[in-house]
Amino acid sequence: MLTYALAAGDAVAATFAELSRLAARPAHPKLLVHVADGSRAGAGAAGVVKTAGREWGAEYLCVSDASTDALAERLADELAYGAGEREVRWGASRRVLARVVAPFSGAVRPVPSGPWIVSGGARGVTAACCVELATAGMRRVVLLGRSALTEEPLACSGATDEGALKRALLSIAVGKPNLGAISRQAKDILAQREVRSNIARIEAEGCEVRYASVDVTDTAAVSALVASVRAAWGPVTGLVHAAGVLADKRLGDKTAEQFESVLTTKMDGGAALLAACANEPLEVLCFFSSVAAHSGNAGQSDYAAANAMLDHWAATERAARGDACRVMSIAWGPWDGGMVTESLAKHFTSRGIGLIPLAGGAQAMVAEIERGAHAQIIVGCGLDDGDMARPETVRFDVSRLPMLTDHAINGTVVLPMTMALDTMLGIGRRTLGPRVALRELSLFQGALLPEGTATLQVTVDDTTTNAARVTLSHLTGRPAYRARFEQSNAVAPLAPATPARDANIPAVCDAPYEQALFHGPAFAVIREVLRCDAHGIVARLATAGAMGWSGRWQLDPAALDGALQLLRVWGFAQDGKSSLPTGIGAVEQWGTWPNTGEVVCHIVAVREQSSRLKATATFTDVEGRQVYARLTDIVMHTQGS
Repeated sequence: MLTYALAAGDAVAATFAELSRLAARPAHPKLLVHVADGSRAGAGAAGVVKTAGREWGAEYLCVSDASTDALAERLADELAYGAGEREVRWGASRRVLARVVAPFSGAVRPVPSGPWIVSGGARGVTAACCVELATAGMRRVVLLGRSALTEEPLACSGATDEGALKRALLSIAVGKPNLGAISRQAKDILAQREVRSNIARIEAEGCEVRYASVDVTDTAAVSALVASVRAAWGPVTGLVHAAGVLADKRLGDKTAEQFESVLTTKMDGGAALLAACANEPLEVLCFFSSVAAHSGNAGQSDYAAANAMLDHWAATERAARGDACRVMSIAWGPWDGGMVTESLAKHFTSRGIGLIPLAGGAQAMVAEIERGAHAQIIVGCGLDDGDMARPETVRFDVSRLPMLTDHAINGTVVLPMTMALDTMLGIGRRTLGPRVALRELSLFQGALLPEGTATLQVTVDDTTTNAARVTLSHLTGRPAYRARFEQSNAVAPLAPATPARDANIPAVCDAPYEQALFHGPAFAVIREVLRCDAHGIVARLATAGAMGWSGRWQLDPAALDGALQLLRVWGFAQDGKSSLPTGIGAVEQWGTWPNTGEVVCHIVAVREQSSRLKATATFTDVEGRQVYARLTDIVMHTQGS
């Protein structure tokens, strides 16, 4: 496992250097943990880590906004108890990054007439977007490109492809021709023709166009250009930073110079543009980012880093500028044009990822400018979680959860259903929000930990705006646990009164762990049984905090497991039969669950069949004033039935 504490400005280069060094080793790490302070540099370093994960087939966890207080302990908890999230933000509270479908909302705001400054030249993707912007109302634009527009030789006027251009250039060559130089000149002529053609297309939509050959990273040159635009056309109202270069190579093969060149074009170019437009009344600020920033991409550690930094930049600019300027960073999937080569296009197609058509992508950009409400957007064809990232997993490990050794049946550690419940509840809240109810929790084939660890795959499906289904499956694909979640605003019920201890409770209630239960000391949460009769059982239970269980729990798996233990004790008291849980109909929570101390669990139970128990468990404070949670329709079956 690798752990990084990254906060300095050179964190991106440092991470690239370290992972490039590790790439040269015969065996690569299987888990990468990246810790940063929430800075732009930290976001870029995370892009490098994600790419390393994709290149090496390794899992990764990226944590930001992290305090150094108890860092090792919090990381251990995250790896042990987290719900498989790849990106987590700590701080005042724990937050996870989730991709959501974001329909357009709010009033349409027209595209500013200009002038606009657009970096990235006038070819491919950038040109298509400028044509669409002109159609939508842009009336003046300055296109910044790397290449100067020059007059081509007269001999080339009739040549329409690269081969014909090479022959024409050879025909006018003086002395021994330089074939390499001629090939480059032919390509440059074709590129310049494309630029001129695209300028004509933009002008055909009623937009004045000025093309400038300028190094976008040259602050002085860019500032002089913006000053000249303002003098000629007035204040700049739109800025698009689409310039970028590629130097695709895997970690270990890519040089530091190549990495820096990709980073510089995006970051120094963005800095030069924003510095030049510092006093301009911008109404639109748009960065062209990449989906590689969110999921990594083999060979693109630099591109992932640069675009992750752009995404972070957009968020800070949006917060600083408020509603006066529409700020966005569009993380594009692969385009059918631009920097996607034919071989790369085939690679995406083989993975089921469609290429963004030039016209469709340009229309999507304009729609975001007119109706979008988010600083960070992912746009693509077929870019769902299954396409761009490996399935999420959650790992249960005895080394991180030592209490599990006391939850063993016939010598094999068995994952408690309540820990699966707690994990799934976290996933449900991440998907739908904090106020959710768990429904229809089913046990299919529980997780065993014969070697001390178990990894389950997370699937979230049937998702709507207020409901979702979560499945934890074995890596073979066989389901282990499944539950449905829905948003809930249910009002807490009245708390049942805490009874005094009944002097006539069955003998098993005085020594439950000796007669009815298999649980070891770490799971001995039953403090005192207060009542046990034909209608149910009531007891005081220790919380996870009181038992010394460390972790970041959604509810309290120790106390919840105590409820299942109590139901097993109740069944044993009735007819001497032992049972195990197989399902829970619903779980609701109200208020804040206590971290330490005790709760009282009230169980109303019935034996529906000779092999089946059914019950409701209500958790209250010791005084009987507040209900913390309720488990409804708990189902347990007699062992061996």
